[in-house]
Amino acid sequence: AYVSHFHSLMGDRRTRRTFAETLRGIIAAGSLVCQRIAAASPVLAAVENGAQRVIRLVKGKSTDRSTLSVGRLTERLRARGVAQLGEADTDDLWLILDLSELRKPQAQEMPALMEVRDLNGKLVPGYRTLEVLGVTPKRRGILYQRVFSSHEAGFESEPLEVQAALQTVSEALAPLKATKTVTWIMDSGLDDVAVWRTIWEQKEHLVCRLCHTDRLVEYLDRHGEWQAGNVAQAQRDLRLMATAQTRMKVCAGRQKQPKMQPVQVEIRTCPLRLTYETNVRRKSAGETVRQELWLVEVRLPETRLDPWLLVTDWPVEDGQAALRIFRMYRQRW
Repeated sequence: AYVSHFHSLMGDRRTRRTFAETLRGIIAAGSLVCQRIAAASPVLAAVENGAQRVIRLVKGKSTDRSTLSVGRLTERLRARGVAQLGEADTDDLWLILDLSELRKPQAQEMPALMEVRDLNGKLVPGYRTLEVLGVTPKRRGILYQRVFSSHEAGFESEPLEVQAALQTVSEALAPLKATKTVTWIMDSGLDDVAVWRTIWEQKEHLVCRLCHTDRLVEYLDRHGEWQAGNVAQAQRDLRLMATAQTRMKVCAGRQKQPKMQPVQVEIRTCPLRLTYETNVRRKSAGETVRQELWLVEVRLPETRLDPWLLVTDWPVEDGQAALRIFRMYRQRW
C-alpha cells in the first residue's frame, strides 16, 4: 500500500515489481548489499541472478521508461510525508533537522568520497547527510533527505545545502501552515544566525542547542535590567523555572553502562535579545533586526551529561512553557 504512492514514477510493471521487492529485501535482510537484498526477497531469490536486477535498478540502467531519479523519489516521499502529517489532529508540527555523517571506512571506489569523522574522531571516508523529519504526537514523515560530498560536481558549501533544505521543506508545508504552527528543532551544529534568519523569514519557530556561548546578546538580569554581554554571561542570571522527572538511557551516579531509568530534570531560563543583519551570507542589502529570544538550560544533575543550553523564540514565562521546550529537544533525541 505504501509503495503504491510511487507507482506513477515507474513506466513498466517489471520496474514496479523490482522496486517493491528491493524495498522488501532491504527490510528483511537489514542490509544494502545487493546479493543479500535479492536473497531476502522471495521474488528476486527465485529468478536467475536476482542481484543484477537490484543493481540495474539502483544504477538507473533498467528504468528507461521510468523517472526514478533521486530528486523525483525524495519529492514524492516529501509529498507523502506532508499528507500524513496534515491528517494529524494537532496544532503543532515539529521539524527535526539533522546533519550527520554517513561513514564508509572501507570504501575506496565509491564516487566523490570525502573525509568525515567516526565516533572516535578519526577521519574516515564517507559522506554528509542532511535530513528533516516531521513529527506530530502520532505521526512522522520524512520531508527531506540528501547525501552530499564536498568533492561532488557542482558542490558549493554546506550552509547552502542547509538553506536549500529549510526553503524546500517550508514551501512543501505551505498548505498546512494555516492550521499548524511549525517549529524547527536543531542541534548545536546549526547554531547559526543565517539558519535562524531564514526560519524567521518563513514565519516559523525554532529550538536550537547552542555552541557559541560567546555570541553577543542582551539579557535580562535578576534585577530586571537589560545588560549587554554574551550568552556565557547570561547564564549567570538564569532562573529556575521548572523541575521534572523523565526516563532516559543514561549513566547515573557511578554506573559504568547507560541504562533506561528515571532522572531528575532542572530547567532554568532567561530572556535574551539578539540583534543581527538580515543579509548575513547574502550579497543583497539587508537591515538590522532585533529578535526576542529565551535562553533555556536543562540540567540533569544525577547524570554525567553536560547541561543542554538551548535558545528559542517561544516565550518561556512559566514552568509549563519551560517543560514544553524540554520536551521538544528531548523528542529530537
